Amino acid sequence: MWTPLNQHWLNQWFNLCRLSVAFFICTLSLTIIPSDLPAQQLFVNKSAIVQELDKRGLEYNEVKDALLLQGIDIENLQPESLTPEQVKQIEDTILALTKNKQQEEQAASETTLKAEPVEESRDTVIPDKAILKTEPLEQAKFEEEVFGQGLFRNKVVEVYQKSNELNAPDSYILGPGDEVIVSIWGRSQLDQSYVIESNGFITIANGSQRVYLRGLSLADARRKLRRFFSQIYSFGSGEFNVALNYSRTVKISIYGEVGQNPGSYSISAFNSAFNALALVKGTNDIGSLRKIQLQKASGETMVMDVYELLRDPAIQNNYFLEENDVILVPVADNIVTVEGGVKRPLKYEMVNGEGLTELFDFCGGFTENAYPEKVQIKRFVDGQQTITDLDWEAYKRDEKNFLLENGDVVIVSTLDESFRNFVEVTGEVLNPGIYERTPGMTIRALIEKAGLKITSSTEIAYLTRTAPNGLSEIVKVDLNSILTQSESLSNLTLKDSDLLEIWSQERFNDAMQFSVSGAVRQAGQWPYDNSNNIRVVDAIQMAGGLTRDASNFAIIHRNDPLNPKAKSYKTIDNLDELFANPGSTSNFIMSPFDSLVVESKNTFQEEAYVRIEGAVNRPGEFQYGESMTIKDLLTLAGGFKLAASTNNIEISRVIIQNNEPTRTVVEKLQLDRTFNLVNGDGPEYELEPFDNVAVRFVNDFELQQRVFLTGEVKYPGPYAISIDNERISSVIRRAGGLTDEAFPPGATLEREEGDYGSVVIKLDDILKNSNSEFNFVVKNGDIINVPKVKEFVTIRGATKVQEVVGEDAINAGNEIHVPFHEGKDAMFYINEYAGGLSDLADKQKVFVKYANGEIKKPKNGFFKKRYPKVEQGSEISVGYKAIKPEEETTTSDVDWTKVLGDSVAQAMSILTLILLIQRLD
Repeated sequence: MWTPLNQHWLNQWFNLCRLSVAFFICTLSLTIIPSDLPAQQLFVNKSAIVQELDKRGLEYNEVKDALLLQGIDIENLQPESLTPEQVKQIEDTILALTKNKQQEEQAASETTLKAEPVEESRDTVIPDKAILKTEPLEQAKFEEEVFGQGLFRNKVVEVYQKSNELNAPDSYILGPGDEVIVSIWGRSQLDQSYVIESNGFITIANGSQRVYLRGLSLADARRKLRRFFSQIYSFGSGEFNVALNYSRTVKISIYGEVGQNPGSYSISAFNSAFNALALVKGTNDIGSLRKIQLQKASGETMVMDVYELLRDPAIQNNYFLEENDVILVPVADNIVTVEGGVKRPLKYEMVNGEGLTELFDFCGGFTENAYPEKVQIKRFVDGQQTITDLDWEAYKRDEKNFLLENGDVVIVSTLDESFRNFVEVTGEVLNPGIYERTPGMTIRALIEKAGLKITSSTEIAYLTRTAPNGLSEIVKVDLNSILTQSESLSNLTLKDSDLLEIWSQERFNDAMQFSVSGAVRQAGQWPYDNSNNIRVVDAIQMAGGLTRDASNFAIIHRNDPLNPKAKSYKTIDNLDELFANPGSTSNFIMSPFDSLVVESKNTFQEEAYVRIEGAVNRPGEFQYGESMTIKDLLTLAGGFKLAASTNNIEISRVIIQNNEPTRTVVEKLQLDRTFNLVNGDGPEYELEPFDNVAVRFVNDFELQQRVFLTGEVKYPGPYAISIDNERISSVIRRAGGLTDEAFPPGATLEREEGDYGSVVIKLDDILKNSNSEFNFVVKNGDIINVPKVKEFVTIRGATKVQEVVGEDAINAGNEIHVPFHEGKDAMFYINEYAGGLSDLADKQKVFVKYANGEIKKPKNGFFKKRYPKVEQGSEISVGYKAIKPEEETTTSDVDWTKVLGDSVAQAMSILTLILLIQRLD
């Protein structure tokens, strides 16, 4: 029973947890985060919440909106005022949103049955016809723990849209809402549809006559209507038919051990009860498959057996649905397991009176290596496990059955003994493999069965004979003797498992070849010619002949694979003569494993290049070409740059002479812009290999450079630097000076050159004195920005601002904006507007950042600290004290709210929610 005392202790526990979390956050923040960071950087940002919610598939905004509806603003959460009820609200909201998200994803994945929930009741409407497809027992391949569960869990239901005429079975039970078509042909003609009304009648002949059809099967209704219409129309025995055109929708209920979502459903009456079970994914892991109850609205109860459905899918026509029918799935009470030599080893549900006969039928019978003479049944009796050995073949002969109980495990033994009455022949025969060993079978008889090839070696073969103890004996046999002499002693009588191996004649010869590569058209390998007729010229012709780059040289690498350290070479220095005179002694005979390499002309040529550098568009090295000129090289290099000095081109050349040291000579050329010589002996200057061409730049050549003015100048925009060493003041004057709203102390300079970035300037000093040290020389790409007047001074950090200023005026990080006072220092503003320094403030960390980016800190005076003067647009930051490595513990009470201060409260506003979300895991 919940009492006020219980509530009191719950509240005390909650407050203790809240203070413990707060102390942990404060300690963590002050120990692992540098103390000189701005105050606002100590706080956890919103991305931490987003990350936690993303793990649950939730969006931050949907959680925020859901909590706002309950009066909880997570962006302005106050942990000190958070109640246990609010904690519960946050947890319940997140859990509810998570559950809804999961249900939406599950509904989207349901592609086979499209169900729409109705308010309060679980009424679900499915299309007109759901056909249940099943397989015979022998072909079922469902992956399931208990046989039959996969029928509904896997995709075995196909849904069809409406049709003008449904092929309903004769067993279909008619009811109000069904539409039947009566067709007559022959001497009389009729094709008319009738809807069964709520009273069970159909109205015929303009309402003058009625026929009662409710509760009749389609077959009974057809006979009744035949008798009725035979009184009005004339037709033969095969000229009348009644068919179902449209079936009614009935409301049914499904309860018990079902796969998912038990409740009420609206479904076409044309579906059977088995189709309806597919709506709830059949039974769950403990639900019965053999004793499903169909409780009819009339009071009759029918038992549905999924195993019977798997044997004969047509039985589903016996279980059509009517209004208010109930399907109830009870718990399965008799599950047995079968293992070993059966075709479908699984768990099976048995009913009273069923035993091994039915179980072996369900599991598809025995496998080929099953041993039915040894079937074991493991059973628990009075808390003890027992085992029973059974000769099932003897049971069958006596027409007996062994009844099974819940939890029984049936194990069918298997035979692992392999056959032994065989012999085998392998190797170089036409039909290698295993053959039956007949009594008196000899080696010759086996060879006649397997057949020899032309390549088979008949000089020697080996027979491997394996004894029962696993030891082998190898017998050498003479095949020639066996094949030519009928009474040969080698023609042994074979025994079980004998292996005859016949080898190829190639086995006794080395595989020899020679190769040709290099400057030939078809390099490759060829078999060695034992007749010694293949010479060098023949080998080259076999390789397609010489290519155009072939030199006059070739070399034979003579190898011996069995002795890789032994190698010799034969050089051919005149292939032309060899082809002109094939009888030359240099036309060597190719030996086994020779490798003939025809060398290319390129092998004997050193790659030559020329280099160009300096004021060209593509400087670099280029391959030297025959009769290459300076004009060719300049074209390859993309021509001159604009800054190129074409009258001062230098060519350095290496003089190479045989057996003498190299020397370098330098020559200067003068060209025009079309690469032609201005002065020289001829129109072209020819280069030599390894020449180096240097194109100089014109002295002091450069394109115009610009500086950019933005902000409060009269004419902002780009300005070309028109004079050498032009300074900031000059560019400002060219821009017409400053506007009336300009704030010179806040002007900034961004310099791209040298990657300097921001540069501190004092534009007010520059405008007063052009000789100011801040009047820098402008560089190409400089950006000078003059902002509008900044009226306020900003204060942030470890102050007592919350004691003197309302919450609406305080921004993140205890930041406030206050008026400017001429000549006052930082401490004046802190005391005057921010309530002074907080207990956690560090007096050494009072910084003033001026509008131009300059930062100043306190200086030590004779009697007290001198704090920086504050100028218009400045920002004052107060840092926090660093936590000492070791804190002395105290037993006195601590006012945590005051010690933690505003920084922890802001951190808690985020982390409280994170901890609540994580607690849901």
